[in-house]
Amino acid sequence: MRATLALTLLLSCLTGILSQQQKLDSAVAKTLVSGCMKENGVTYQDIEDLQSGKVKPQDAKDNVKCSTQCILVKSGFMDSTGKLLTDNIKTHYANTNLSDAVEKDLERCSQVKGANACDTAFQIVGCFEGA
Repeated sequence: MRATLALTLLLSCLTGILSQQQKLDSAVAKTLVSGCMKENGVTYQDIEDLQSGKVKPQDAKDNVKCSTQCILVKSGFMDSTGKLLTDNIKTHYANTNLSDAVEKDLERCSQVKGANACDTAFQIVGCFEGA
């Protein structure tokens, strides 16, 4: 279940988060996600395999992980080195009913480190989804 939640974030959840946090319309958010997928060679089959459990999160391809990083960087939530930009995230959620939950998740997940920036982004997304 945790794997499905974490990986669904790549498309549906991240699109919703980006729309809410940056006041982007759905088309712009989908364009951002699609652009990062294309930039990193991620196919919809790759995402479907992760969502269905055919591929486990620990076996996710590097291009999927880098697509996650791309989305977070372009949304302003992570820098190119894999550092989560917690102040930007807090600011985006400051006036929402999710601000307390985001604060708690940031405390728990902001120190997650992977093997590289892409892996870090992927693991952070998994940490948030596993809350």
